[in-house]
Amino acid sequence: MTDSERAQETGSAEKNWYAVWMPRVAAAVVVGLAVGFGVIWVFESTTDFLLMMLVAVFLAFAMLPAVDALSKRGWRRGAATGVVMGAGAVLIAIFALAIFNLLIGQINQLVDRLPDYADTVTVWLNDSLSIEVDTAQLKEEFGDWDSIVSKYGDDILGGALGFTSSILGIVFQAFTVAMFLFYILADAPRLRGAIMRSLPPARQRTADQLTTISIEKVGGYVYSRGLLAIISASYHLVVFLVIGLPYPLALALWVGLVSQFVPTVGTYLAGAIPVIVALIENPIDALWVLIAIVVYQQIENYLISPKVTANTMDLHPAVAFGAAIVGANLLGALGAVLAIPVAATITAVVQTYSHRYNLIDSDDYESPEQYEDRMAAKKAARHERNPSAKERTDGDISQQSEEEPDETPP
Repeated sequence: MTDSERAQETGSAEKNWYAVWMPRVAAAVVVGLAVGFGVIWVFESTTDFLLMMLVAVFLAFAMLPAVDALSKRGWRRGAATGVVMGAGAVLIAIFALAIFNLLIGQINQLVDRLPDYADTVTVWLNDSLSIEVDTAQLKEEFGDWDSIVSKYGDDILGGALGFTSSILGIVFQAFTVAMFLFYILADAPRLRGAIMRSLPPARQRTADQLTTISIEKVGGYVYSRGLLAIISASYHLVVFLVIGLPYPLALALWVGLVSQFVPTVGTYLAGAIPVIVALIENPIDALWVLIAIVVYQQIENYLISPKVTANTMDLHPAVAFGAAIVGANLLGALGAVLAIPVAATITAVVQTYSHRYNLIDSDDYESPEQYEDRMAAKKAARHERNPSAKERTDGDISQQSEEEPDETPP
């Protein structure tokens, strides 16, 4: 074969390789882009549905222990699911009605007192800042309060219609979540069996253990927070009744639920509303409300919460705070609420399946056990140098009993 023939064959081979593979690469790129954009489009189109499914699964994990407990007592799962979901719906309805009455009452009260507030501000501006403001002149320019309401009535009506449509959307979403939640709870054994049969036996044990951990953590979180919310709401209800705040039940429910189920800022957000309502009524009442809230928060942090959550949420506060921030950035307020039980579940899974090694000795850092021993020794030495009043009293009594002679007759 001559050199020219060999060159022609090599060139044709290269041409054939180019002609064969380039269309395949181009087709693969086009298909990959189409699939990627399709997945993105489907995900964006079904984001609300996926969020509703996530909420339904979270609520199912929270309610599943109660449904299982009723089922073990002989209840049918459908009836047990209906009772548990009905109790939750009643609690949500009571909270929503109480908050709605609170908002409507405060808005009506604010509208009724708005002229008085305007006169007060006008007098303060004239006396303190030497600004000449005439309320009568303002009324001539803008009209009285009834004319202002009439002037902006269309905007108010439009806002009301938008609010109504938002409420209808929320009701539809709640109905969708409730339907999926009912099916998950009522058919939990069948659903578990269908999932487990698709896995080999070794994977079934792992999946069963993961499910058990998730249910324990989520259920423990919801029940512990619910108990703390009941205690907090009861305390604040009594305080608000004694102070004489309007709408004490609504304010107590607000403080109890928001402070427990809204992470990080829930305590401040829960306490702000009662203080503002009391401030509108009487500044002295606002001070008493603030003192009562701060006192209860200290009692809860140091006495109540550690005992209630001791066996339910083994999660470091820094991890809980970080999880709430990440959840809020991803899914807003819903993500912040769901982030803490999810973080607790992930932590429990890691602790279950990760291997723990013994801690080596270090010349620069002490172990947690060494730190606890050092603190205990320091506390014991401090008590030896300066015993408490009770210890001194007990010591004096025992010393007196040793010095007194025994006068008992032989």
